Amino acid sequence: MSETPVPIPSGSVPAGTPAWSSTDAALWARARPASWANPVWSVPALLITIVWAIAVEPVPSCSDAAPCGPDWGGMAEMGLAVGLLYWLARLPELTLIAAPALAAMVAWGELPGADRMSQAANFAVLGALGFGWAAALEQLAARSRQRRLVERTAGVRHRLPESASPLVRGTLPLAAGLVLCAVAAGAVLLGLSGIHADERHADRAVHITATVTHRGEETVRVRTADQRRITVDAFYPEDYGVGSTVTVLEDGSWRRLAAEPYDAFGWQLLALAAGLPGLSFLTVGLLARRRAVALRRAPVPALRVLERTDFEGRTWVYAADDTAGQTALFTCLCTATLPDDDERVDRIEDEAEEEEELPVDTWLHEAVLLGAPYEGGELVLVTTDRAGDPIVIRTVGRVRLPRTGKKPLLGATALTGTDPDTSDPQRRARIDRIAATLAPTGRPVR
Repeated sequence: MSETPVPIPSGSVPAGTPAWSSTDAALWARARPASWANPVWSVPALLITIVWAIAVEPVPSCSDAAPCGPDWGGMAEMGLAVGLLYWLARLPELTLIAAPALAAMVAWGELPGADRMSQAANFAVLGALGFGWAAALEQLAARSRQRRLVERTAGVRHRLPESASPLVRGTLPLAAGLVLCAVAAGAVLLGLSGIHADERHADRAVHITATVTHRGEETVRVRTADQRRITVDAFYPEDYGVGSTVTVLEDGSWRRLAAEPYDAFGWQLLALAAGLPGLSFLTVGLLARRRAVALRRAPVPALRVLERTDFEGRTWVYAADDTAGQTALFTCLCTATLPDDDERVDRIEDEAEEEEELPVDTWLHEAVLLGAPYEGGELVLVTTDRAGDPIVIRTVGRVRLPRTGKKPLLGATALTGTDPDTSDPQRRARIDRIAATLAPTGRPVR
């Protein structure tokens, strides 16, 4: 059933702003990324191939000829692989850089000298990375297509209203990203410091040949040529059989196996745990700030649309002629823009009091959309509040294209076209306007 949208005052609509018709909106919706570019395909493909490659990769034993040590290249590969599982789904911009970097590491570091099974698994990883890179490219190309369609449909550009406060989305991710990246950098420096200290001890140490007499969970007990029995820490005690010969490095009270240099695994793990979310937060913040600056720096496309807010607080945007609210074009989280701090405090207090007395307003409202909508974009909407007064709202979350069959969470008010609150004169007048358009049916109706 069609609703009568809450009208927006004509003075709030920039001159020459066209309506976004359902026909033009349908073309915009069809410009979304192709189905094969959906992360539900690229993310599992990469995860499965990485697990396969790790499972079949041979694990070399530690020995004096081939000591085990900190593997910074392997840490970088693992970090990029884990990060890409998230970036494929949310950050195609970062995927375009990370996927080729990981592919190069796999091609030059893992394929040479690998056995047949390991080579097959690594080639599968390369295929998954290529597929994910192509999917990210298609997602970004779809955004460009949608921007061009909106710009062509709008025809005219307008600046944001003076009442629109500066868009600050991205500040918190930027701050968090910088802190986490600093922690990751500190962990790397501490790991390198530990490696250098170990190398200095090893350069001064005496090389002692010893025989393994016992293996513990994280130690081995050895007997030296002068019949001393000493216990040495070992990360891989299973690599040293009882009766085998090992070399022990000893520098005063410091000693270790020659086959096991200092392993900065703990610092590497901290670097990954802080660096991956830090890089993600940093990228999200930079993209949000760049889009916010572009939105305010120059005139942007403007279109007349319809919008409503559901019970989850999400804003849903419809074509200007979709008065039934049947086909949502996109959804996002929005908040009112209040330039003055005192006004913001007063408005929040007033809205808090109103929310205690009035139900959630899920009615369709006429609005002016400022900016080109696409997945992850920044937008400003000029719309009306519960009383029909013009307000300016802006996105505080990424614009999302609704999944097939996804509908806003609405109550009986929006679903039936009736309004249970008839004590409000403005709502009563709205109901009267709708009732005046209804024809007799010959039977009782609500």
